[in-house]
Amino acid sequence: MSQSLSTGTPGAGRPLPAPARLVAGALAAVLAAVLLLAGAMPASAATYTIKGKVTGKASPSGTPAALGDVWVGAYTTDWQSDNVGGSWSAPDGTYSFTVPAGSYNLWISCSSSCENTYADEWHQNHTHPTSADPVTVSDAVPTLTLNPQLEAYGKMAGRVTDQAGQPLAGISINANPEEGGQGSYTTTDANGAYTLAKIPPGSTSITASDESGRQLYKQMSWDGTKAVIGGGAIIVPAGANWTNADFTMVPESVFEATLTDDAGAPLADVGYTPLVYNESTAAWDGPQMGPLMSDVDGKVYWRLTPGKKYKFCFSDTHYGSYITPREFRYKAECYDNSASADTAKVITAVDGQRVKAAVQMAVEGRSLEASEPFAYGSAQVGQTLSVDPGIWGPAPVTLAYQWVRAKGSTTTDIPGATGSDYTVTSADNGYDLIAEVTGSKDGYVSYTSSAHAGTAGAEAITASKPLTLTGKAAVGQRLTADFGTLTPAPEYGESYEWYVNGVRDDRSYGKTFDIAPADFGKKITVRVSAYDWPLGPYTGQATSAAVVAGTLTAPTPTITGTAKVGSKLTAAPGSWGPAPVTLKYQWYRSGEAITGATASTYTLTSADLAKTMTVRVTGSKTGYATAAKTSAATSAVVAGTLTAPTPTITGTKKVGYTLTANPGTWGPAPVTLKYQWYRGTTAISGATYQTYKLAAADKGQAIKVRVTGSKAGYTSVSRYSAATTAVVAGTLTAPTPTITGTKKVGYTLTANPGTWGPAPVTLKYQWYRGTTAISGATYQTYKLAAADKGQAIKVRVTGSKAGYTSVSKYSAATSAIY
Repeated sequence: MSQSLSTGTPGAGRPLPAPARLVAGALAAVLAAVLLLAGAMPASAATYTIKGKVTGKASPSGTPAALGDVWVGAYTTDWQSDNVGGSWSAPDGTYSFTVPAGSYNLWISCSSSCENTYADEWHQNHTHPTSADPVTVSDAVPTLTLNPQLEAYGKMAGRVTDQAGQPLAGISINANPEEGGQGSYTTTDANGAYTLAKIPPGSTSITASDESGRQLYKQMSWDGTKAVIGGGAIIVPAGANWTNADFTMVPESVFEATLTDDAGAPLADVGYTPLVYNESTAAWDGPQMGPLMSDVDGKVYWRLTPGKKYKFCFSDTHYGSYITPREFRYKAECYDNSASADTAKVITAVDGQRVKAAVQMAVEGRSLEASEPFAYGSAQVGQTLSVDPGIWGPAPVTLAYQWVRAKGSTTTDIPGATGSDYTVTSADNGYDLIAEVTGSKDGYVSYTSSAHAGTAGAEAITASKPLTLTGKAAVGQRLTADFGTLTPAPEYGESYEWYVNGVRDDRSYGKTFDIAPADFGKKITVRVSAYDWPLGPYTGQATSAAVVAGTLTAPTPTITGTAKVGSKLTAAPGSWGPAPVTLKYQWYRSGEAITGATASTYTLTSADLAKTMTVRVTGSKTGYATAAKTSAATSAVVAGTLTAPTPTITGTKKVGYTLTANPGTWGPAPVTLKYQWYRGTTAISGATYQTYKLAAADKGQAIKVRVTGSKAGYTSVSRYSAATTAVVAGTLTAPTPTITGTKKVGYTLTANPGTWGPAPVTLKYQWYRGTTAISGATYQTYKLAAADKGQAIKVRVTGSKAGYTSVSKYSAATSAIY
């Protein structure tokens, strides 16, 4: 791959390698702080060149070869590891970049193409920036040529077994540079096998160790050819490759105890003290570490030095948030079933021996929930020291105080100093002052906890004013710790701890504390500490009043919408805070609450006509005082406007037929509708229904209908339909008549007209002899005469009715009259 030299950030798509595991977060700084030198540096600033060629050595006897894609970067020497400039090497290994004058640590790191082969380094084969050899550029050395050589990682593989040759799984194999920096790590599999890659070249410790926490085996080291007990760093050649690098683990000399209660349940967090006999002083010395406690399985492991004499004692006196809560406390005892160290069993350690002890502890009483006290104030003569005992439980717990003078290992109670406050006297000068707090409760094991309050009379950091909390102790407000300024300005400080009703609260580690709804009714305490050895520390504590309810931001609501019956009004509450705030609504009609009107909108009804409307918005939020705001009143509500469409008429425009008025959709429903039909422009008397049957009087007339809508609270509205076309004459129902009677001279025939309609219909009759009308035969019956003999008789029925077209119907002719 061809590339040009760069004097800024790495090329596109190519990540910048970071220095391995720098102290205190320097890794992140390296990645984030690469500067574009050409753009970031003032045009007038002088620059100097660092250049050279990067090579890599793959094996101890190999010839170094040019390495491309290697980052060479200059970093500040102040432990901040800010990147000042750098360049990727070209394929021939050459690089070049510019930096301002100064001294730098040089970091050389392979890109992804070679990062698994060659180890990163700081200039001159160092693994950590604190060990790097700085380089300097200046007017005296404007160009610095450096040819760094990277060395290949080593690797090794083998098996780990016990002395019986059995494979050991989970053994940790580590390779760590002696200077610090990035190492490598693996564990053995079920067959005890392992492969460890990326072993840093140079001075490196390679170890096999039992990480189970049970102290089963001694730590072993690789000396370059074999595994040994103990050991140290070796020089790892470039590209070293050890095969069959086996470890045979040697048993550790250990005291192992299992602590249980009288039911055999394991006891966690019970303290233990190993005492070792000092041959030169004939004293039993304790460890310079602690606290030492049993693990969650009640187990204790302590490595023994062969030939040394030991005693072990156990005491259940550890309290605190890091202790597993339990109901009971247990009596102190020493191994083996001894009441004190004086009579404890002596163990003489033997190499590889594991001394196992089963320690069953007797109940002493119930366990208090003890707290760690905090002493604060100035340890100067005439000043007052105070101690906050913390929260003890289960309440109530009786607390007793005792102030103590201490010097070296000698402590003395201060007579009469039995309160939570103590005023320092001249007799205290030169002594460490300690506040002891003892909690007691019937049926519970008493416990004493202490807090160091400073060295009386010693020069100490002082505050320009007493510590106070400024700000209102209310939900939603901010408290600020105010102690003025500290003299002298401390090297370590200030640190802040905040408590709510005595319980540590991690929401803030700074000078301010924001009060949350959950803090309502509780007291807020701040503890401030600052240190600048050998000066005495500054310590202070201040407590607020009980937190009161916060005050909501509660704007006056407004109402939008038209004050008109049927219209919708909307409450605009404004911005309540701090969000979220639960809002409730109540609408009022001229000052009277409207039942059920509790939404953010309200549709005006007839009951609201001529009334003014308001809305009250009530805001609530946990920890805040409920607030209510009422809007200004609207103008008086006016009558609503109905939705009134133009009606239409359907039906046949013919006398005798029924017309129907179709009013359309009036609103808001329900609307009461009334009808009036018109003949021309004249209202038809009684025609006030949705339907109208056309009468004879309507013939030739145009018909229309008026629909009138009414609703309480609304202005009545009338709408007229369009007029119909002229009504035409009706058509009668005209059946064919029949003739009954004896067809013989002297007998009477009867015309049966059938049912004509619509009733009533006026019927007229005319009888016929053959085709000739019989004079005077115009009734429904006809008496046959001699002239009719041999003739066929028929009848004609004619129907007539006002507004209808007259119709005539003929019967069928009879048979010949005889």
